[in-house]
Amino acid sequence: MAERRDDRSYSFDPVYRHLLRARELSQNDDVPRDLKAEINRAIELCQPSPALDHLIKETFAYPWEDAHKEGRVSYYATPRMLTGNVEAQLIKLITSGGKANMVLEIGLYTGCSSLAMAEALPKDGKVVSLEIDKGIADVARSFLNRSPVGNKIEIMIGPALNSLEILAEKQMKFDVIFIDADKTGYVQYYRTIFEKDLLASEGTIIVDNVLKDGDPYSGEEYESNSGAISEFNEMVLRDKNVHKVMIPVRDGVYLIRRMEDTEKA
Repeated sequence: MAERRDDRSYSFDPVYRHLLRARELSQNDDVPRDLKAEINRAIELCQPSPALDHLIKETFAYPWEDAHKEGRVSYYATPRMLTGNVEAQLIKLITSGGKANMVLEIGLYTGCSSLAMAEALPKDGKVVSLEIDKGIADVARSFLNRSPVGNKIEIMIGPALNSLEILAEKQMKFDVIFIDADKTGYVQYYRTIFEKDLLASEGTIIVDNVLKDGDPYSGEEYESNSGAISEFNEMVLRDKNVHKVMIPVRDGVYLIRRMEDTEKA
């Protein structure tokens, strides 16, 4: 039963899920030791920390539908909103590689990405995560408090634009900014980050869901708000002040940096 729950918990990380299944099947005595070892090595390449693994499983186990019906959260949140393990490892690597100390996350949900980034920060590092729904923020806080780095994560509750204004007034700057909130807000979040000078020198913006199931480039509208993502992608494409790369991880990730930080010649 435990392995079945693992399968569900990583339903949006098919490679990792199938590797876990392969390891389970390889426990038979007739499977060569070398094959078992290779499967384990492959798992280690994308294995989450125990704390992140626990958070992902708890997110899938949480009764979201009941929480919505009972008014504990303002909308029906689903585990599909999770960043997911493979993408979490990517943003953790970017955070670590950039030697980040201050991280801003726009869109918390249960804290998968904020936890991954916090794990890459030094002892005095900090993640500030913005979440509009207090009920969801409370769930995330309960999950994050069980991790060794939960104390590095500060949650700000309220509309993201209001929180960005507050951070700007405090003259805070962030080495990494991860955007994964309401898609209709992406354009204004991006503009506000630069208008309010929230991105530190040499900083990186990471934006999730920019492929939106392919809608922006297929002409179809399989997903709601795909038009907002198309508008955002076009704006970034035409922004000559930034260097950008879109990579097909999960539902598409944009990596964005100031041109002056990437063109040194």
